[in-house]
Amino acid sequence: MVDRQASIGERIVGLLPDGPRIALKRGIRGLSEKRKLARADLVVVGHPKSGNTWLRFQLARVYQHKYGLPESVIPDVEILHGLNRSIPQLHMGAYTYIRPIIAGPAPAAQLAGKGVVFIVRHPLDIMVSLYLHIQKHALHERKLFNNWPVDLSKTSMAEFTDNPDWGLRPLIGFFNDCLRQHERLVPSMIVIYEDMKAQPAQLLARITALAGGPVSPEEAEEAAAYTSFDKLRQAEIENKFNTTRLRAANPGDPDSFKVRRAKVFGYLDYFSGEVLKRLQAMIDRDLDPRLGYGNSATKDTPGM
Repeated sequence: MVDRQASIGERIVGLLPDGPRIALKRGIRGLSEKRKLARADLVVVGHPKSGNTWLRFQLARVYQHKYGLPESVIPDVEILHGLNRSIPQLHMGAYTYIRPIIAGPAPAAQLAGKGVVFIVRHPLDIMVSLYLHIQKHALHERKLFNNWPVDLSKTSMAEFTDNPDWGLRPLIGFFNDCLRQHERLVPSMIVIYEDMKAQPAQLLARITALAGGPVSPEEAEEAAAYTSFDKLRQAEIENKFNTTRLRAANPGDPDSFKVRRAKVFGYLDYFSGEVLKRLQAMIDRDLDPRLGYGNSATKDTPGM
């Protein structure tokens, strides 16, 4: 009866015009995010295309395997604690709702006393990945929900990166806010995407320890191998997990995959010349050098 009522409700919402429908969906999602955040032992904070989905699969696998849960729970990390109380309550913070919290006073009251992981990645790699994701992967409803451009066919990647709402400048501001919150929140850690690529098992072990549910090095190694780029790319091709979180929009177009390239410094294949110089100058000038992405960067971030 409850499922039937929910289904009827979803159909009614679907009949609404774009504006009221999206506003209603955002409101409902906001209440859900607030409840999840309040219950969480570990909160993952990241900008879209910074490695959130990859870490979601790593966490889901390491605890699913450790506690003998069915593989079908992957990648739903939020449900794991309800299946086994030894697993910390995990929450992958949705960017739309976590962003205002991160931009506010530090330390953020909503994150106090929780383990918090801030994921950062080279800003220009994020810009490339987000542009292609919106252009070739994201559904129309998702674009409206996130206030992304519906049509990028006449927008170059450079123009997209310059946009004041979803481009490089707000991304730099978000990363600086993450670092500011990290310095005031205990326990928390900054996770560098490029380090995740180089040493996934070691970082996964540190993250689970921060969550209060540590795993062994061997368990972390197994999860890292299970969620390698090649394994997740194949899983996406096969739709192994039957989830929109890992499903190619067009199997014939590699750029439409959720697991697209995961290439470090892949932005050099898309930006060059004066455009690249201008964008890198913005990073050098405005992004905290301790995150390691400027020409004069030093990775001496406290607690990293």
